[in-house]
Amino acid sequence: MTLAERRLWSVGLPLALGILLLLATQWAGLAVTAGLVVVAIFAARARSWALAACAAVWSAAMLAVQTLPGPYDSWAGKAVLPVLAGYVSVFLAAWAIGRQVISWRTDRINLPMPRPRPQLRWPTDRRLLTYLLVLLGIASVTAAIRFRGVVPPLFADNPDVARQALRLQSSIVIGLLSEAWTLGMGVSLLRAVSGNRSRSLIFYVLAGVFTVGAALGASKNSVLVGIAPALIAALSARHSRPRASKSFKKIPVILLIAAVVLGTAVFLGGQRTMAGTGSFETEFRSRYGNSALASSAASLDLSLSSSTETFGRLWSQRENFEPTYGAYSLTFLGSHAQPLFGQVDLYGLTSQLSQPYFMNTATFVAIPLLDYGPIGVLFFLAALGLAIGSTERWFEFSASPAAQLGRGFIVYFALFGVYELYPLIYPTWLSLVPGLWVLHWLGRTAK
Repeated sequence: MTLAERRLWSVGLPLALGILLLLATQWAGLAVTAGLVVVAIFAARARSWALAACAAVWSAAMLAVQTLPGPYDSWAGKAVLPVLAGYVSVFLAAWAIGRQVISWRTDRINLPMPRPRPQLRWPTDRRLLTYLLVLLGIASVTAAIRFRGVVPPLFADNPDVARQALRLQSSIVIGLLSEAWTLGMGVSLLRAVSGNRSRSLIFYVLAGVFTVGAALGASKNSVLVGIAPALIAALSARHSRPRASKSFKKIPVILLIAAVVLGTAVFLGGQRTMAGTGSFETEFRSRYGNSALASSAASLDLSLSSSTETFGRLWSQRENFEPTYGAYSLTFLGSHAQPLFGQVDLYGLTSQLSQPYFMNTATFVAIPLLDYGPIGVLFFLAALGLAIGSTERWFEFSASPAAQLGRGFIVYFALFGVYELYPLIYPTWLSLVPGLWVLHWLGRTAK
């Protein structure tokens, strides 16, 4: 760090802390939001880009709670922001410590610092295409079984009703096999963006096919969970195109894809909400039904803030819930965990708290709060942060596409914490991990 930079930080840091302290005495929500912005800036300066992105997403969620008006707004959402920010800070601090522990290990074995971004070592195109076609076959057969005799929610007049009907008749096996759409989408998109120009068009086409298949369920996250990890992995690696193709600008292409996907998801989310028939959808339609732009902005606000609003209602009534010591953490197992821990229903509980609108998510803090109480949450989030930070840092410089995609999934699930603790609600990782291992094995055994 230069002398000028040291002087800037010696003046800027106390000034920032002073401003935060002043804000905290008047507007606590704004103060904690600004604090998370500062964390994001420090993480970015330390080249901890995933950690910085997570802090930035949390600050955006908290800003949305305080600024963008919506039909689901309540006093509980704003009141819980300092509490939620405290829990998030523990998680982010543990993430940073986990990264540092792995960094110390790499320093001890004398690896160059800073290390260059890796160039991915892909299986041969023949092997990779065979792998993707097998995934496509599994996904297609699963979709035929899942949507047998019914219209896929993407094409239904009321997507939410169609999704609920499918959820009631689905099984964990069908759900796990459906992740072939997700895995195929991520692998083909990463290969198209970061691999050699040879056959890249084929992989872009396959990425589109897998995306359409994943979207049949009319869930924004079913699409984002495949695309976002691939883009994260692509940004972490060097592209392997020859020098003659320097006109190809990887980062602008990746950012353009991300912007198009996010914008499309936000727009379709607004349209899906307006197509609903519930009390919230009726109120949403009465407010924003005349403007596609307003409904899209409201859909983005809903994605960012609704879960925090629900968590605020849960926190305000926390004395009414006895700790279950692990039952909610095994939600992803469904009825298979009930004989040991008893029956719990996270969505049923949060829906009741959210009346009259029945919102059924409550950030990644809800599950440990219900399982271990307000103090136990601290230990849970510290352990979660350490695990994410160390694993994410361990995979950061791997040349294996499977490892980079695995890191992308980990980061995405951490970012998705503003909405819910995804891996403990949906068992997707039970099929993603074996699928990524097969991809890694194909690359290692390629001649």
